[in-house]
Amino acid sequence: MRSIMNRARRAVDRGRDRLLAALDASARKPYAQAPFCSAPLAPPSEYRRIWTEARSVSYPAVDRYEESCGAAIDPEWLHQLALPTQITIKTSPPCYQHGRLLYSTLARYMRLRAHDHLNIVETGTARGFSAVCLAKALQDAGATGKIVSFDVLPHDTAILWNCLLDADGPRTRAALLGAYADLIERYVVFHCGDTKRALANVSFPRIHFAFLDSVHTYDHVMAEFASIGTRQRAGDLLFFDDYTPEAYPGVVRAADEICRVHAYSATVVTASDHRRYLIAEKRGNAT
Repeated sequence: MRSIMNRARRAVDRGRDRLLAALDASARKPYAQAPFCSAPLAPPSEYRRIWTEARSVSYPAVDRYEESCGAAIDPEWLHQLALPTQITIKTSPPCYQHGRLLYSTLARYMRLRAHDHLNIVETGTARGFSAVCLAKALQDAGATGKIVSFDVLPHDTAILWNCLLDADGPRTRAALLGAYADLIERYVVFHCGDTKRALANVSFPRIHFAFLDSVHTYDHVMAEFASIGTRQRAGDLLFFDDYTPEAYPGVVRAADEICRVHAYSATVVTASDHRRYLIAEKRGNAT
């Protein structure tokens, strides 16, 4: 009887795994060909012009936050990473200050909390900018850890990214980030799939730091938190991108509810009229 039950259980598990794989493949399919553009949107000179303007903008609130954390990412390193990963053709000006905030927040966490190994989750990889900034913080601190970054965008499929390098044709995200290959190999794992399902399968017993930046709706943020919140302890962090009521009320509603109901303190940083961020720390006696 026990062997029959074991075989039945294995059959159910295999069926579940096949179903999840099919669902993930279905979620990825619309994004595998041309999620950003089907042809280059501008010559490289236009991307460089936008980049030159973007890097000259000052952000006093972000400067103050870095000072409060006692850590700041190398600005030239950040700008060079941003050129192929954050400078796009769109109606609003680029703002990649979350890279500075992620670096400083994680650096401060590592200085205050002694851990042998850090588990970090990112939802919404896009071109990989944020994951690489987080990896840079780990490297500069001499820390060990792993960043698992989720997105429905494929990592190893050649596409156009609406970026400076599109003039040379489609490329994979791995190729787009080729200059940071060693850093990525050491710290980052890219996972292609819908976070509503994929996050539940992460094997981390604890998630020290999570950056939430995928689907900007209340339901999706709450679904991601359902898989993350139970694995956080006092002192652990959630970082919400686009905490901007006018543009993303669902993100704001979810972040506020999480902080209120699940005992997180909240720090809001306003980079500009269009970009706000919320850093939430789990309350209690930190471990």
